[in-house]
Amino acid sequence: MTPESTLAARRTRPDARACPAARTLALAVGLAVAPLAVVAGGLTGMATEWTQLLNNAELGRLLGIETRSLATETKSLAVETRQLETELQALEIMRRNVRKLPARHVGNVIEPILRLRRIAGQAGSIAIDGRSIDSFLRSDLVTDPLYDRRGLDRAKLAESYDGWSTQWNASMETNLRQTGMTLEDVETEARLIDRIQSRMGTEEGQMQVLQGGNLVAASMARQLNDLRRITATQSEQTSIAWARRLEEMDRREAAERVHGTEVEETRGRLQSQGDGRSLNELFGVGK
Repeated sequence: MTPESTLAARRTRPDARACPAARTLALAVGLAVAPLAVVAGGLTGMATEWTQLLNNAELGRLLGIETRSLATETKSLAVETRQLETELQALEIMRRNVRKLPARHVGNVIEPILRLRRIAGQAGSIAIDGRSIDSFLRSDLVTDPLYDRRGLDRAKLAESYDGWSTQWNASMETNLRQTGMTLEDVETEARLIDRIQSRMGTEEGQMQVLQGGNLVAASMARQLNDLRRITATQSEQTSIAWARRLEEMDRREAAERVHGTEVEETRGRLQSQGDGRSLNELFGVGK
């Protein structure tokens, strides 16, 4: 199993962002290759060229939105992980002040640890999605002459995602081992709950669970900050790569709007000055 898929493969159900991200990339590929299937000439060729320009602009906008989404979601996960770390620290302090946490607090311990497990799965999905997008954007499928991928080539984001995934999985395994657990223990939520509950019955077990949870949360928070830097760079470089194409499309669309407005204004003036005559009569059409 590859490093980037170790944790992702252990999720019991698809991550909330996995399907939308896959659809986005599939649509991007479709936009990139669709004009290649059209054989055009004459007026048809002109229409196809315009379709190609529209496809390229839509492709840039679509992937710009997706990379910004990756960066935003990573930031959100980092903040939530810090909050969960704070919750577990508070429970650990409470445990130090009493011999044993009351049974009613067991659920308070389990829930943040389960949420950390889900965040780990989401982070793995973000890394996989980001890598896939970068590989696509640095491929020969994107042929727009105004597209500039040099910044993406220098950033080597796919390689950064690979390195992050390797470190993420290694750190997770190491941290779990220090708490007396393995990756198999967190393979499913049910198994993880069983492992926690089996330890919460003793003073030593409670402290081990809380200290282990804090250790994992702190490590995850640090690495999510690393992932956040990668996704932020990807969002920035993707925007730069498509800037010229999007600016050109905006310029063309603005010119079209101005032209349309001028045509309507001219039509209105001619109609108001024509003494009720039609445009055909004014220009002598049909005579």
